[in-house]
Amino acid sequence: MAVNDKGARGTSNKENDADRLRRVTSADAMSVELVSAFAGDRTLKAGEADIIGEHQKVRGSVFFSDLLYAVTHHYFAPEIAEDLWSAIVLHKASLSKQLGRNVRITVASLDYLSNITSQLVAPTLISETHVSRIASLSIRDGMTGLFNHSTCYELLELEFRNHRRYGVGLSVLLLDIDDFKAVNDQHGHQEGDRILVEMAQMMLAQVRNSDICCRFGGEEFVVILPFTRSPTEAVEVAERIRVGATTIGGSDPGITVSVGVAVSEHTESSPRSLLERADQALYSAKSAGKNQVALASGQSDSDR
Repeated sequence: MAVNDKGARGTSNKENDADRLRRVTSADAMSVELVSAFAGDRTLKAGEADIIGEHQKVRGSVFFSDLLYAVTHHYFAPEIAEDLWSAIVLHKASLSKQLGRNVRITVASLDYLSNITSQLVAPTLISETHVSRIASLSIRDGMTGLFNHSTCYELLELEFRNHRRYGVGLSVLLLDIDDFKAVNDQHGHQEGDRILVEMAQMMLAQVRNSDICCRFGGEEFVVILPFTRSPTEAVEVAERIRVGATTIGGSDPGITVSVGVAVSEHTESSPRSLLERADQALYSAKSAGKNQVALASGQSDSDR
């Protein structure tokens, strides 16, 4: 069930919306079917209780927000989510008793949130598969499968807030394929598209699961590196990607990339300023002859 609900509490919080993109809309998120079983619509299968238990352990206070997100595809803050979930489960039991049949948790949620509390306005029913497809199309680049430009900014903002709030490290890489126009001019856009796809696949192979790869536009890419405080560590990732680009075969001239690296400092004013410093470093790499990694001005491995 997807909903259009400008009135639902908590949905205007951009950090929480980004959190949905970063974590809950991933392949390991709880499905509607699993949440439905947890709510009593059917008996839990072997292993499902363990999956739910582990999810609750990992997610902590956000667990009930996840349950509600699975059945509504909208965010409800942890401060209200547990009570809201309990109220919906009670409403489900009441409806089931009145109607003499099991009322599924999705139906009970829709009725309670739209007719009882008016927290959802003009809800629309869409299959879970269709919602997942829409979500993927809205946050991913259609060619490479990486996060797109607008999602890049959302995720960078989320990680920047975590950086400022909890003191965790954060670095950004900004990459540009050198002389990409020449490839298109000499070999055609089909070859250029193939290189972009291979570039994306190579980048994903060179980073951690927690890192975030984005197609920023054209032949530019961004890699967000959470929990990376050392410039040396960030440069090492950038260097792996630079070397990996040279292995993308089947093109003449060969492919190289220039990379700008910026590590967020305590005085960093915004995620955009971090990206701007990476852009300045990228310009330095281009000016110095391309096919190299440049660290943002004034940073060294002693920066903490």
